[in-house]
Amino acid sequence: MHKIQRQLHVDHHHITRLLNCLSKEIDCYDFNSKRAADLAVILSALDYIDSYPDKWHHPSEDVIFDHLLEKDVKESRLIEQLKNEHKEIVIETDKLSELFDMVANDCIVTADELLGGARHFITLQRKHLEKENEFVYPLMDTLITGEEWKVIESKVKIQDDPLFKKPSKKDFEYLYQYIVDLENEH
Repeated sequence: MHKIQRQLHVDHHHITRLLNCLSKEIDCYDFNSKRAADLAVILSALDYIDSYPDKWHHPSEDVIFDHLLEKDVKESRLIEQLKNEHKEIVIETDKLSELFDMVANDCIVTADELLGGARHFITLQRKHLEKENEFVYPLMDTLITGEEWKVIESKVKIQDDPLFKKPSKKDFEYLYQYIVDLENEH
């Protein structure tokens, strides 16, 4: 497995971990919740999504997806859909960040707005990851040669994950520890 491909697989695992954390905090805005949400965790998670998956992971996938599209694979329509979802995810990240920034600035935002927007975002992300893992990532193994990976590598530079690379960047220490503690509860 090529190192870029390996990093994308690892990213999917990490993004899933982050979505689990985000989902737990979002559920605190439900009327029946017994505890208040940790707004710092939510804001940090959204900042991470904006700074790494939206800025490195998805653009890297797009380079690979374009390469697969040149091969005219039967999954071409799905690949185009996933590329469009990358753009949609960026927009949804921005929308959700705006909502929670408003909360952080003591503006009035309804729980329904927060829950609806956040749950839509999390569902979109999860379904997107599932489609990539099930239908497109396997194509990387079978259709992209070593020489082709060299071409892709010239267009995509590996980036360190600012949250999950140890030690995580100072900006994400609290979020990283929260995720680890959450996983240790189960």
